[in-house]
Amino acid sequence: MAKKTIEFFTPYTNPKKPCFFETTGESLTQQHFSQESEINNIIRSHDRNGVIDHVHRGNAIYGDFSEITDFSDALHQIKEAQNEFLNIPSEIREKFKNDAGEFFKFASNPDNESEMRKMGLLNPQQESTAMPVDKANLEAVEPSTAQTDPD
Repeated sequence: MAKKTIEFFTPYTNPKKPCFFETTGESLTQQHFSQESEINNIIRSHDRNGVIDHVHRGNAIYGDFSEITDFSDALHQIKEAQNEFLNIPSEIREKFKNDAGEFFKFASNPDNESEMRKMGLLNPQQESTAMPVDKANLEAVEPSTAQTDPD
């Protein structure tokens, strides 16, 4: 009786499988990016100037994001803002193409304050009653010449 050898496949052995993929037609690979995407060139560039170029190409965005603690909080605030936008009358939303971002740009511009008041989205302008403006008494007051008794 002949012994059968059982072959075990491990991650280190390469079982022969038929290739089911066949390349046809013109390649879509853009060869002019080959030097730019070569990892050794990227690392060499980083060693020279301390910056990875393809990451550094983006535009920087500056702002105060201290109120947003995480991604889920940011999504919650956006959802809240969209819900508030939906509470605005539909004819006003139509002016902004039902886009909360367009409305935010408009409402954030101080030049549009009077238009916002006309739409009823800002309180009517009222004069401040905290410090009423009184006409000052402009008469000159002479200092008192009466002497006090130092007893």
